[in-house]
Amino acid sequence: MRGPRAWELARQLFRPAGKPVPEAPEVNRFWFGTLGSDEVVLARTASDTIEVHCHGGRRVVRWVTEQFLTNGCLERAAHTQNEGHDLLQRAPTLRTASIILDQLNGAFAREVRRILALLETDPPAAYQSLQQLTELGSTIGAHLIAPWPVVVSGPPNVGKSSLVNAIVGYQRSVVSATAGTTRDTVTARTAFDGWPVELTDTAGFREALGLEAEGIELAARAREAADVVLWVLDLTDPAPVLPSYPDNYLPVQEVVIFVANKCDQPQKWSPNTVGAIPVSAVTGEGIPKLIQLISRYLVTDCPPSIAVPYSPRLIDLISRSYAVSFFGDWSETARLLHEALAEAESHHFASPLGLSSKP
Repeated sequence: MRGPRAWELARQLFRPAGKPVPEAPEVNRFWFGTLGSDEVVLARTASDTIEVHCHGGRRVVRWVTEQFLTNGCLERAAHTQNEGHDLLQRAPTLRTASIILDQLNGAFAREVRRILALLETDPPAAYQSLQQLTELGSTIGAHLIAPWPVVVSGPPNVGKSSLVNAIVGYQRSVVSATAGTTRDTVTARTAFDGWPVELTDTAGFREALGLEAEGIELAARAREAADVVLWVLDLTDPAPVLPSYPDNYLPVQEVVIFVANKCDQPQKWSPNTVGAIPVSAVTGEGIPKLIQLISRYLVTDCPPSIAVPYSPRLIDLISRSYAVSFFGDWSETARLLHEALAEAESHHFASPLGLSSKP
């Protein structure tokens, strides 16, 4: 609530749990007590502004709001939250939130203006800049909110579920020595070097029937959609099983990292023979190195100050402008860039919601 009578009305409605609240307290002070029958925290955040932090739920919040409305407050109309603000709230890590915040503060818009200026003087240079911006959109921009999919795959009983648990740091997947325990895909979200990642534990690849066969089919589909596949091998198995593909299948975009699990036990073969990363899901040996390698595959380079298309709409506009620039259609390129610039500039922060006290 804002206004010259904000503190006066708050004192009328609020009952502190301890000493009485002063008539003119300092700002950035907090009190615990009750407002009506609800326990709340009262805060004075500016000379003319107070905040009431109450229990969740629309009815509770509305009831607290009505206490002020019946005592002379006016309710402001809610501002529509724009996409930029929404993206920032949904950022899963501090690193991706920082990148989005940089864009909302003008990093993307400045780069688009620079490219527009280059279109007038040096179109080939503009084309190169558009190429880089498009690549950043498809790699980093597309995953500022949505995590990179990383699938843990391989034959049964090699320790896939144990590996997922070791990476995320808690027991997300059920671990059993019985082959076929994992029959569905199990996901766990985490972050590697500040980049959001969704690990998917899958059923072991082998000949099977019924529910297990359906789980293996789900595993195959998850593997096809992954950015990185961790193919887990068993160092204690004298005949490790490597991935196989149909004769007409070319995994052009599939990145496969071989992971040699159970390095804490007597080894029947050397990880160097297939370029595998030796790890132990039991002791944690090799896990940090594996995470570092995955992170490098996901994001090869990220400058400290970066302009990147940060929403699906902006990614699409930049991608289309790059496509038409390839054919030398500079007027259409400029039109799409101006559309992207207008879209980015509309992503300003909305004012907070609240009440206004009458003078």
